[in-house]
Amino acid sequence: MKADVIVVLGAALAADGSLGRALAARVETGIDGYFRGLAPRIIMTGALEANAMMARARARGVPDEALLAERTAITTRGNALASSALMREHGFKSALICTQAYHAWRSIAAFRKMGVKAEALIAPGMPPPRQRRREYVAIAYYLGRRWISFSRSS
Repeated sequence: MKADVIVVLGAALAADGSLGRALAARVETGIDGYFRGLAPRIIMTGALEANAMMARARARGVPDEALLAERTAITTRGNALASSALMREHGFKSALICTQAYHAWRSIAAFRKMGVKAEALIAPGMPPPRQRRREYVAIAYYLGRRWISFSRSS
């Protein structure tokens, strides 16, 4: 499983502005994927969290030339829209989308809808039941808006 880029999806920051637990797991998984050679570049995406994500990657030794920041997205759909535009600017066609398993289906579907050849790079962690219920509602909402579909290509 290799791709042109790893896209690490944002999640909540801790109250002090550091990476929250889910976000830290995503960032660490993305960095580990980079060092394992799964992709030569990483996009950190999230309006509030991209800077903290980039700082963690730099601290772990990821060179600046391997990092791209997307600083506008506040939703999963926003991640897909803005990151896919950034990917096109750089000529990237395939991506490993880094998130937790409960969030992976909707995330991959959103990126595929944008024309990205997307696969999951699963970060560890299981959210509380409330967050899992929220994901089911979000899937239904995205399907209803036609922002995702059951098709592998879109």
